[in-house]
Amino acid sequence: MPLASIPEYWTTRSNSKIPFYSEVFSRDRFRQIFWMLHLQGNASSNTSLRTRIGKANNFLQYIDTKFAERFIPGKDICIDESVVKFKGKIAFTTYNPKKPTKWGIRIYVLADGETGYVYSILPYYGSLTTANLEKPELPVSSRIPLTLVKKRLNNIPSAEGYHLCTDRYFTSIPLANELLKLKVHLTGTIMPTRKYLPAAIKKPLFSSKSTVAYKKDNTLVLAWKSKRIVTFLSTSDTAFLQQVTARTRGRDGICDVRRND
Repeated sequence: MPLASIPEYWTTRSNSKIPFYSEVFSRDRFRQIFWMLHLQGNASSNTSLRTRIGKANNFLQYIDTKFAERFIPGKDICIDESVVKFKGKIAFTTYNPKKPTKWGIRIYVLADGETGYVYSILPYYGSLTTANLEKPELPVSSRIPLTLVKKRLNNIPSAEGYHLCTDRYFTSIPLANELLKLKVHLTGTIMPTRKYLPAAIKKPLFSSKSTVAYKKDNTLVLAWKSKRIVTFLSTSDTAFLQQVTARTRGRDGICDVRRND
């Protein structure tokens, strides 16, 4: 909720008052912490990367712990990538031209699918991060979701039946298989160049139907053609296609849309 200035969050004006902030923090207390909080390292002869990220990592781990204490996600959860703006000189600065913030520190987040609440964060520190991820034999794009999901399951070991949604960067058949072992379903778009996909899905040939689908055990992979070809993977047993009205170039038409309920 971006406002013009920090004091605006504590305004008492009837037309713009937001009661949440004043109930959690007093304005002066928040500003005192905001002014004093810093992550500048102390002078040290040890300039290794592990030493330089120590304070920031400890701070982020503390925040991560508090996120998990305050909220329990529902059945639907999702994982995505964000970039935190940072202009300093560090070895793990990232650049992503597709993000609103293009330069900064990359973090991966596990969020509740209904409210958007961030349940867990995984900052990316290059090789220091990848060394601690689950399943070293898998690609990093699969190890990141597994690590975040296992962190959630470790907090409540009896929890099961989660439905994870991912974008095409994370989705893969090995990830789907590993999540099924944890009793977690996966749904998401998938790159057609991923390993283990059927050749007919990688280069689908559409005739009278606009959908090509294959299913093996609990994993469904399909491609459908609308304005472009979309490739999809799901291990949910409630997957189906539903016809909806779509508007294309000023005219209404019927198309198939993939759904999970």
